[in-house]
Amino acid sequence: MNYTFLPDVASFFLLCWTFILLWKQRKQFQSLTPVAIAVAFLSIGRIADVILELSIARSSSPLGWKRESFDLFMTNTGNICDVIGILFLIYGFLKTIEFQKKEQKLIRNLENLLPLCAWCKKYRTENGEWKPIEKYLQESGGPAVTHGICPECASKKLE
Repeated sequence: MNYTFLPDVASFFLLCWTFILLWKQRKQFQSLTPVAIAVAFLSIGRIADVILELSIARSSSPLGWKRESFDLFMTNTGNICDVIGILFLIYGFLKTIEFQKKEQKLIRNLENLLPLCAWCKKYRTENGEWKPIEKYLQESGGPAVTHGICPECASKKLE
C-alpha cells in the first residue's frame, strides 16, 4: 500500500493542534483571528491533498464524478486553500506586529506619566513616597532647577 499521504495527515493534525492553541488565546489577542483563519484554510488544503492521494489509489472517483474532473477539483481546492491560508497568515502577522506596536506605544506613554500632587506639586515614587519635583528633575537627569517667584505669586506676597 502507498503511504504518501502520511505527511499530509501529520501536518493536518499539527494544524488542528495549532488552531486549538490559537483558539484558546483568541480573547487576549484580537490580531490572532486571521492566523486562526489561515490555519483553518491550510487544514482544508491538507484534507484535499489526502483525499486526492487516497482517490488515486482507487479506480473509481468519489461522488460519481469523472476521475479527471474530481482530481482537478481536489487539486485546485487544495491549492486555493493553501494560497488563501498563506495570505491570511501574512495578514495575521502584520496585525500582530501592529498590535505589538500599539502596546509598546501605550507602555511608553504610561511610563512617561509622572504622578504629581495637585496642591504641593510633589511627585510619587515607585515606592509610594512623595518627594519634591526638584528632586525628580535632579535624579532623572533633567534640567538644573533654580528658584524664583513668578509675577502672580509676587503680587500675592505684597498684598
